[in-house]
Amino acid sequence: MEYPKLNDVVVCKITKITDFGVFANILEFDDIEGFIHISQVSSTWIKNIHNHVKVGQIRAAKVLKVDEEKKHVDLSFSRVTSADEKRKISDYRLFLRAQSLMEVIAKELELTSEDVWQKIGDPILEKESSLYKGFINLLKYGKDYYPGIEEKYRQTLFNLLSKNITVKDKIITGTIKVSSSEPNGIEIIRKALLKLQKDYPNSKFNYVGPGRYSIIVIAKDYKIASKDFDLISKDITKFLKGESVEIIKNNTD
Repeated sequence: MEYPKLNDVVVCKITKITDFGVFANILEFDDIEGFIHISQVSSTWIKNIHNHVKVGQIRAAKVLKVDEEKKHVDLSFSRVTSADEKRKISDYRLFLRAQSLMEVIAKELELTSEDVWQKIGDPILEKESSLYKGFINLLKYGKDYYPGIEEKYRQTLFNLLSKNITVKDKIITGTIKVSSSEPNGIEIIRKALLKLQKDYPNSKFNYVGPGRYSIIVIAKDYKIASKDFDLISKDITKFLKGESVEIIKNNTD
């Protein structure tokens, strides 16, 4: 049986409340129960313990003592900050979400539970601290981001993740200031922007006013959006060589 380690922060579900403390199941460890003495329930004075905890409540707790022989674990709620608790519970929920998605992936790829972890989970966890983070990276950077995943599984995996996880787009905007001394200067600029739109389908160019155009670059990751913006800026300068061109990066979202 696996036990948490001293000073670990674990997620637990309160099962029983007494006058002297709280009993809780440690959710990340099967069949392990922890106890939180009333002195560790809150950093403030407790008049009525039921005002601080409820049965069924999910909490994060710090491990104070582990006695494997007695199968006993002492925990503390008061030694976990509210920010750390929020982060820990969020991570745990993402862990459960990733496990659920692995079941869907196994069914779609016709793999056993053991095989899907070996062929999908292990290559991700070799590089990442969590499976869910790996799923997000696949959506941000593409199906080939983890070469350890066999190529025959990559597209199906990417499609499944795309349907089940929404990654907020990152947006970088900018302004192009350009003037031309050529009689057909406007046409030259228009053709250059049309080519860039074709070369960079994740970008948009809009007319703002005389000699001014906006650039909008959209990607799942800020670094990718920023890289594309810089490439577009170089290409604009190249396509409009000899013209007066100024490109300003405005803001990110």
